[in-house]
Amino acid sequence: MDGWGKVSSKTLVFFVLVAFGCALARPADAAISRHHSHAVKKRSHHSTAPLYKGAILEDADSGKILYSLNPDMEWPPASMAKMMLLLVAEDQIKAGRVSLDDPVRISERSAHTMGSRLGLVEGQVYPLRELMKAALIKSANDAAVAVAEKVGGSVESTVRMMNARAKSLGMTHTEYHTVDGLPPRPAHDVDRTTARDLATLARALIHQTTLLQWSELQEAPFDGGVAMLHNTNHLIGHYEGCDGLKTGFTYEAGFNLTATAKRGNLRLIAVVLGAPSNAQRFAQAARLMNWGFDNFTAVALVKSGERLPVEVQLPSGKIIQPVAAHDLKVVLPKGDVASLKVSYDVPQAVNGPVRSGQPLGSVVAEDRGQVISQIDAISPIETSPAPEEAQTSDGWNPPRPAAYNNSAKIESTVETTRLPVNQ
Repeated sequence: MDGWGKVSSKTLVFFVLVAFGCALARPADAAISRHHSHAVKKRSHHSTAPLYKGAILEDADSGKILYSLNPDMEWPPASMAKMMLLLVAEDQIKAGRVSLDDPVRISERSAHTMGSRLGLVEGQVYPLRELMKAALIKSANDAAVAVAEKVGGSVESTVRMMNARAKSLGMTHTEYHTVDGLPPRPAHDVDRTTARDLATLARALIHQTTLLQWSELQEAPFDGGVAMLHNTNHLIGHYEGCDGLKTGFTYEAGFNLTATAKRGNLRLIAVVLGAPSNAQRFAQAARLMNWGFDNFTAVALVKSGERLPVEVQLPSGKIIQPVAAHDLKVVLPKGDVASLKVSYDVPQAVNGPVRSGQPLGSVVAEDRGQVISQIDAISPIETSPAPEEAQTSDGWNPPRPAAYNNSAKIESTVETTRLPVNQ
């Protein structure tokens, strides 16, 4: 349930000013000069507590947590339950069990679902894609029920699918009882999740579905103009790079948001739970992402399939050049880029036949001597068995190829990053 829908123009202008003006002080207040610190502390004497009950800021690719407050506190997802509903729907579409173009007949149960709704009428028929769009953009509960009845056969069956999918993603503190987040009573939600689990779910939606193509829209026509869907996420169109994802509100949960934005090659996910007002959930998510974009950077080190600057000799004498099994990208404070080092833990020679895709070693990214990420270096080809004498020669150890390079230092001059504080 998220019945806050549209806001007045005055409210929206106020939000924009709050979100992007002076009120959005960075989490790194410690950097304020000594000259101004006393005045700042005096002004913020009554605003030191965070304006949310729980929050998390993550890198959307790696899941690296950049900031968190009560990340494992159980909290009602409210309409953010629809995020899992739509992931399950996408799973069923990929499996070929349903299609986006399948007609969906609106049932009595769907038509009578309360809260934020489109006003669907029993017996009407709409394409599945339109109902999914309405559930995501407008947070329409009647559309969500119709989607659930189509993809799972019933609401109850779809709830079971949602819980199974949550388990598969490692969302250990999440349990669904509804497909729309609607509480059975105004102050009694039955669904439970956490900020960490919601960020995990957001990563799955970002990387495993195409739902951002809908969640990035400020408004969209429903079924060719039968109605206009207005996005409940007011960061869309007002925060640079924001293209998702979902809002949620109930009386018990308060105002919640799972947001994502991409700038350059850095995509962030911000989850805010229990904000005190509609405007503050957006302002606080924007504040967290501002801090993330200001202080962190994503460095693309190696692309999947890229040939690595090392060589491996086979018993036959053939020399092969391993390739990267996956992309190697790290997110780190901007001030740490100069200390980033890439090394190649790959043997100079191997014995026996080699399969295509076989790991031969690894590519390691280190920051100040600590391993922060690594991927496999794999063979790009399949080789035939080497001659018997080459395979069984004891102590065969050809010289290291001249082109072998066991490390590469990444250097850059950037400003020093200030670490986050809980605010």
